[in-house]
Amino acid sequence: MFLYIILECVLQMNGERTISGIFHLLKGKRSSQTLQDARSYKLDQYFGIYPSLSRQVLEASTKRAANEQLISIENKQFAVLIKKGRDYMANYEGPPPKYFSGMAEQGNVREFQDRLQLFVQTVTHMSMENPSFLPIVEQLKVQQWVKKQYVVNKGRIKDVEAQLYLELATLLNQLTRLEAELFTSRLTGESIVGETRGQLALDHNISVEDVDILLSHVSYFLYHQTKDSPSCYPELARCLEGLSSSNLITQSAKRTYQYLERGFCVEDIAAKRQLKMSTIQDHVVEAALVVPNFSIRPFISEGDEKRIIDSAETLQTKRLKKIYESLEGHFSYFELRLVLAKEQHAQKEPTPYATS
Repeated sequence: MFLYIILECVLQMNGERTISGIFHLLKGKRSSQTLQDARSYKLDQYFGIYPSLSRQVLEASTKRAANEQLISIENKQFAVLIKKGRDYMANYEGPPPKYFSGMAEQGNVREFQDRLQLFVQTVTHMSMENPSFLPIVEQLKVQQWVKKQYVVNKGRIKDVEAQLYLELATLLNQLTRLEAELFTSRLTGESIVGETRGQLALDHNISVEDVDILLSHVSYFLYHQTKDSPSCYPELARCLEGLSSSNLITQSAKRTYQYLERGFCVEDIAAKRQLKMSTIQDHVVEAALVVPNFSIRPFISEGDEKRIIDSAETLQTKRLKKIYESLEGHFSYFELRLVLAKEQHAQKEPTPYATS
């Protein structure tokens, strides 16, 4: 699945973004450029799905793909999908990556995943009256949440354990055998220690990267199924408690947006926040990408907005340099990015993840 996702990113970006752009996308870098790339190339679902990915691993993977003639790497940094790569994607028989919804839910899914792992560990230990164990999740807020759940349910802990098993078994049976086995083998219980990523890779003769991405995919699947039908999965639904809809905009951009709402211009905001003008402009672009009904009219006229959109559509490109040159430098890169960001937000489909 990892290679398939890389190839899909290469296909969608079509040589217009570097391999670093794919790296930042999968890592979930919260920059306006990466957010804009995710929207521009319709790769929202993969944003932030692999936060532990290293640059070295991605570069090695793309190099292998080039050696196998799946992609061509131009100027040492721009990847383009070629015929063998298209054939690979067309004939791919692995688990389909259809449940990812990274841009909308990656923060919530990560929290859900951590809660579930520690909840399973705690419930199985307490069911066997073994309160002494080392939590597999170190985050204090997750530990506090699980402790709260135990206090509320300690009188019926065996029932919770049985129901949790039933819910997980029901959902995992809807996935491929590989995904189900990876997930269950990774869990730590009262008498079982979850296998490491390396052990799982050896067991199933796949790469560690495939282990990571498949486990991530299972987490997204469980999250969405539970969120869509909480009454069917009451114990899993506990792990959704307090998780609100994600707001992608970064904390720094939120502060800039608050100033914009109060009528401050970008120059004044930069001065007040003691930030570079380019940073404030990044925040404006980010707001155009994620804030509903955000108006770009204070920054560019309707007529100029149309000129930029028409140029991008005529050229069939999202590369700013080409659009900039076609418009003879009449508009700044900030104006180009802002218009394209607003257009991408307007075109964004509401479906959170694929259903088929």
